[in-house]
Amino acid sequence: MVVMKQGINYNYFIKTVLERLGEFMGSFSGSHVDSYEKKLSVYQIYRMCRERRIVFPVIPWAAGPKRTEKISETVEMLLLGIGLPIVYVSERQDGSLVVLDGDDRLRYLVEFLEKDCPVAGMEFFPELNGCGMERMKRQFPRWASAVYDHKISFQIIEYTTERYLHLQVGNYIGGWNFTREQGVRNELYGERLEQVLSSMVKELGRSAWFLSRWNLNRQYMVLRILMYRFVFIGEIQNMQEDGMGLWQLLDRAVGCIMKQGMLWEEELGGELRDATRVIVNWEREVNFDLAGDKGKERQAKTLGYLYNVIWMCREWGRDARRGLGQIAFDEDLWESILNDKVNFANIRRHYYEIGRRL
Repeated sequence: MVVMKQGINYNYFIKTVLERLGEFMGSFSGSHVDSYEKKLSVYQIYRMCRERRIVFPVIPWAAGPKRTEKISETVEMLLLGIGLPIVYVSERQDGSLVVLDGDDRLRYLVEFLEKDCPVAGMEFFPELNGCGMERMKRQFPRWASAVYDHKISFQIIEYTTERYLHLQVGNYIGGWNFTREQGVRNELYGERLEQVLSSMVKELGRSAWFLSRWNLNRQYMVLRILMYRFVFIGEIQNMQEDGMGLWQLLDRAVGCIMKQGMLWEEELGGELRDATRVIVNWEREVNFDLAGDKGKERQAKTLGYLYNVIWMCREWGRDARRGLGQIAFDEDLWESILNDKVNFANIRRHYYEIGRRL
C-alpha cells in the first residue's frame, strides 16, 4: 500500500533515503577502526612498560613541582577507588602498544613506579607524603598493593586498522595537539620518518623558531607543508570519489617521504631553508603576523600555502616576494582557505585559484 500525504509518496521517499544511506555507508566501507577492550592491572602495565611492550610517545610534559602534583593526584585517585578514564592505545605490528592518552595520567603513574618519585600534598592519605613506591611497599604495604592491583581499561586499536585512523582516534581525545600527534605518528611510522623530518628542521637552523619553539611542532609543520606540495605537484593522486581528508593526506605524504632517497632529502631541506628565509624577511617587511598562530591549525594552513606560493613562483620564473604579496592579502581567497575543510578536492581548488591569481 502506498501512503500519500500532502502530495508526498512516503514509500518512495523512505526507499530513496535508504538507498542514499546505503551509498553513504558504502563510501566509508574502508574507514573502520578495529579495536577491543582489555583490562590490565597497574602491575602488569608497569612490567609491560619496562619491557617496551607499552610505549609513550616522546613529547614534552610537566616537570618539577607540577609533575609531582600530577603524580600525587593520580596515585590518590587510585587509592580513593576512582578509576582512571579508559586509555586508548595503538597496537603496532610487533604487538607493542603506543599510548594515545591525552591527559598523561597513565604516564604519571608509570613515572611514580619506575623512578620511585615521592608523592606530596596528599589530602586523604597524608601519611604517604614523601613516599615513593619502594618506601610505600615497606611502610604501607596495603596501599602499595591497592595501587598495583588497580585495573585500568585499555581500548586497543588493532594494527590492521589504517594508521591514519589511529591518529584520527587520537584527535577525538581531550588534550590532543600537534605535538602529541606528531609524537604518536613518529612511533607508529618508525624511525625513518622522524629522522627525515628532524633533518629538515635542522636544515632551517635559527629560522626554525619561525615554525614553533617545540621540535615536534616543527616536524608537524614541515610534514603539513610537504603534504600540500605533494598534492600540488601530483605526487598525491585522488583515487576516491569522496576525496581524502587531512589524516589520509598526511598518511599519503608520509608514504611519499619514505620512498625518497638521501639526495632528495638534502635538496628539499635546502629548498625549505631558502623558502623560510624568504617568508621571514617578507613578513618583517610587510608586518604580516604569523607568530600568534604558532602551533595552531590556522598556522598549518597558512604556511602550507605560502611555502608553495614561493615554490610555484620560482618554478614559473616569477618574483617570490611579489607572489606572496598577491596571495597573502587576498581576503576572499583566505576566507575560503581558512574556512574550508582540509581535503584533496579543496586543496586542488585552492591551488587552481592561487595559480590564476599569480
